[in-house]
Amino acid sequence: MVRWGVLAAGAAVVAGAAFVTGKSIPPRPPGEPVKVEAKAIGTIGQKTGYFNMARVMRESKRATVHLAEMTERQKQVLSQLKGMRDMSLELQRMAENAKDADEQHRVRRELIGLARVIEDYEREQARAHHERSGEIIAEVFKEIRATTEEMARERGLAVVLAYPAPVTPREAENPALMELMLKPPAAHPFYLDPSVEYTDELLQRLNAKFAAEAGGN
Repeated sequence: MVRWGVLAAGAAVVAGAAFVTGKSIPPRPPGEPVKVEAKAIGTIGQKTGYFNMARVMRESKRATVHLAEMTERQKQVLSQLKGMRDMSLELQRMAENAKDADEQHRVRRELIGLARVIEDYEREQARAHHERSGEIIAEVFKEIRATTEEMARERGLAVVLAYPAPVTPREAENPALMELMLKPPAAHPFYLDPSVEYTDELLQRLNAKFAAEAGGN
């Protein structure tokens, strides 16, 4: 079922057109001919290309290598945190079973110190993850943009649009993705002629560049 929010958003777009002009659009009197604005000759016959951004991000070698790098890093961080938290639990048990007040005080001081170490470690790793993620996003974005411009010039394309679309049949049945495609800002093409779909070629170019760089190292 389409959510009411999606339909409301579509209605808001239509209403927004009248709001921008500052007045409502008057109805056309019966019998009055429809005026059609002539298009500039230069816009006729321009070719537009499309590619599936979700698939590019999933199958681009550089993007997948970076994703694997970040995943492995997160595993190491979580493993380190688990070790320190296990140590913290052990110190808590030692404090509870301390033989005297002095020993209990000593263990609790170690526990406080370890808690600070854990807090500092989490903060530092979060900062490092944020910085590295930003670097990866910028690198992948700039490469896709540059390669798209290169492909567009060679193909004589006036526009190349990136569109969001499910990559697998299972994703195609996901209501959240359906809702995303129905929202007006998505501008998702419901039909694409295969002759203007360039996801395959863009992936080949991106992965060829990555392979060439990897072979040169």
